Amino acid sequence: MFMMNYFDYSATTPISDRVNEVMQRCERDFFANINAKHELAQQSNIFVSGYIHRMIQALNITESSLVFTSGATESNNMILFGLANTYPHKRHILTTSLEHHSMISPLGVLQKQGYDIEFIPHINGELDLDYLKTSIREDTLLVSVIAVESETGMIHPLKKIKAICDEHNVPLHSDMTQAIGKIEVDLQDITYASFSSHKIYGPKGIGACIIQKQDIKPLIVGGRSLSKLRAGTPPNALIVGFAQALLDSLEHLKERQIIVSQRHQSLVEQLKHFDQIHFNQPKQGVNHICNLSISNSKRDQSVEKLSLYGCYTSASSACSGQEELSKAVFCITQNQDYASTSIRISLSHKTKQEEIDDLVNAIKKVINL
Repeated sequence: MFMMNYFDYSATTPISDRVNEVMQRCERDFFANINAKHELAQQSNIFVSGYIHRMIQALNITESSLVFTSGATESNNMILFGLANTYPHKRHILTTSLEHHSMISPLGVLQKQGYDIEFIPHINGELDLDYLKTSIREDTLLVSVIAVESETGMIHPLKKIKAICDEHNVPLHSDMTQAIGKIEVDLQDITYASFSSHKIYGPKGIGACIIQKQDIKPLIVGGRSLSKLRAGTPPNALIVGFAQALLDSLEHLKERQIIVSQRHQSLVEQLKHFDQIHFNQPKQGVNHICNLSISNSKRDQSVEKLSLYGCYTSASSACSGQEELSKAVFCITQNQDYASTSIRISLSHKTKQEEIDDLVNAIKKVINL
């Protein structure tokens, strides 16, 4: 088998053995449509509902607030367009320039329809909360701020943002794809949230909206399903796989964080003395994302060179395309050279120390090329 050192866990993760086992059991024994009336359907419903109930308890949310989707991209679209359809007179949205493309693109669609999309600036790498306080208007539909920025790992202060939103009676949405299951979160800090299964060792093709305020018009309509907000036959195996992945990630959160922190620290310690390396560290950031710049090597070039040595990193979020300059890195550093030569190294509790050592050696070779 081809040996590889995978450092792109923020793009996607491998499905865990435990998740694979419960999904196979579901596909084999509990595959019936859980909305049907026969005995196998009822047994399937009990099996799937048990996982959903445990997921709801783990997240400390109500059953009605959890809506399964095909992933965070659909969740982001559901919330944006659903709210726009519910409140057509509110045409102002506050957000950040560091959102994932699954937010930026639908925001662009709304902008073409006449919506005023306003970006909250960052000052010295931190969100300007004073600007937010003075920018909310009577016609503000939504404030949307990503929980953990996906290139640098910057953490936004959702609790403080939610307090400001509450003062003005405006809902807060957060794309929490890089947060839930990776760091501690409090879902009382948001009105709406989006996240995906495949970021936490679950299957691709499923994600969720958390909708604390039931005022969104559905985008997908049809027959009976798990939620009035999204029609379609419930994907039993995907749901139980997603739930198991979430339960595992929350149960083992602290021990996983310790391992990731150790790997992150080892990487920094081994590379910080090289003049050709600059770490693009936010003031408040996660340990599972490490962003660094390699001088005189463009982002895609560094990724390609490291790949030749069996080390798989990324230049940016996998959905963001081939951008020459990282907006997130520039936000933190105000340095175009750093922003044009940055790469993202994303770590996991599965990352071994030997893999970190291999990556360090590969980066040393890239520096000398």
